[in-house]
Amino acid sequence: MSTTQNTLPVPDLTGLSDQQRWLFLDATRGTNGLHGFLVVGNKRTLSIPAADPDAYRQIASFVGAASGRCFGWIGYDQTRAHPLLDLPDQSDVAVALPAVHWTEPEGVLSFQTTAEETHLEWLVRPGSTLSNRMEAAIHSNAREEVDASQQPMISGYSSLNRTAYGAAFSRVHNHILRGDIYELNLCREISGKLSEDWCPKAAFQRMTRQTSAPFSALLQWKDVDILCASPERFLRREGDRLISQPIKGTTARHPDPERDAALAKALQTDPKERAENIMIADLVRNDLSQVARPSTVEAEELCGIHSFQNVHQMVSTVTCSVREDKGFADILHAAFPMGSMTGAPKIRAMEIAAEVEPVRRGLYSGAIGWADPDGRGGAGDFDFNVVIRTALVDRRSKRWSVHVGGAITALAREKAEWDETQLKDKAVLDALGAIESPTLQ
Repeated sequence: MSTTQNTLPVPDLTGLSDQQRWLFLDATRGTNGLHGFLVVGNKRTLSIPAADPDAYRQIASFVGAASGRCFGWIGYDQTRAHPLLDLPDQSDVAVALPAVHWTEPEGVLSFQTTAEETHLEWLVRPGSTLSNRMEAAIHSNAREEVDASQQPMISGYSSLNRTAYGAAFSRVHNHILRGDIYELNLCREISGKLSEDWCPKAAFQRMTRQTSAPFSALLQWKDVDILCASPERFLRREGDRLISQPIKGTTARHPDPERDAALAKALQTDPKERAENIMIADLVRNDLSQVARPSTVEAEELCGIHSFQNVHQMVSTVTCSVREDKGFADILHAAFPMGSMTGAPKIRAMEIAAEVEPVRRGLYSGAIGWADPDGRGGAGDFDFNVVIRTALVDRRSKRWSVHVGGAITALAREKAEWDETQLKDKAVLDALGAIESPTLQ
């Protein structure tokens, strides 16, 4: 059982308030520290407002023209450009973003911190003034302790309240019983009005303290703050090797070590949770086989238990070697979005999800990450998370949005699935100082 520790000395970005600043955190397993990137400034950007069938090629070209590492996101709604999908219209998310957005930053500082020391490595070094400010931000790592429980709670309203969720669950379950699909990830949006004392740094600190998620990010786009505490890797490329780590299966942790171990064991042996995980691992294997060398796709880990600060998760690890004639765009066409966020079969599950979910997913279920130029005009190595456990906050409109979801299979029970969505969204809502209202807005 793998465990992620709970101490994340989040850098203080106050001294960089005049710059675009993105922070990526990767919790180091087994130590009280983390690895991450501080990304500052903007040399160039690529922003695609709506789904575009040419988006993956545009990202590859953008990264290929860069002098160093680029960072960005691909929203789930980019799937509306998929040639095999015919999705019904849905309401817009409360906080909208471009379908695709990438930046070539002025400065990229990699850092590795422990309780004893901080190691810095420049991937893209700006001028001395900005580089000094970036180094100072990493070394400060001051934690602003803000007790959200002492603040007035704000209400969030679900796009599927308890009753509406039950109806959507029944529709999905009937599709499964008829054999249309085997599994579907049913999602809902919780949104509300922002409190007057909004502080993204304090909220992000609360979120990471509760989760210690290994694929966390704090981003800014215009007036929107993106706070992500994802535990899940979508896809990483290292040379000719691809790694995907789908998560299916979640249970709460317990402060008592014996009861906590029992909960982890119960998750690992639960037939329903294992079935969910294995189906999605098989889906990911099928996705990767489209770009893999023959006989190289394998599940290196199946239904492993990874323990985070607030939950145990069931994780599988699928790998392959990439064919020489397959590049960034081919890989994303084959694998995006992550199978854990769709269901199986993938295309039909996505169509049914759009029929029963009243609100688009936007960035949620998509991917945030980085990519390096390959020296031949394209994108080489890259690493993407899955956008879950994420809050979007629009300081201009004073609105916030949190999506949450869970897998439905033939063995699923509606109350248990609803309860699991509330477990998953708790840390994010707590960080915002929000509670979910039982009524529709």
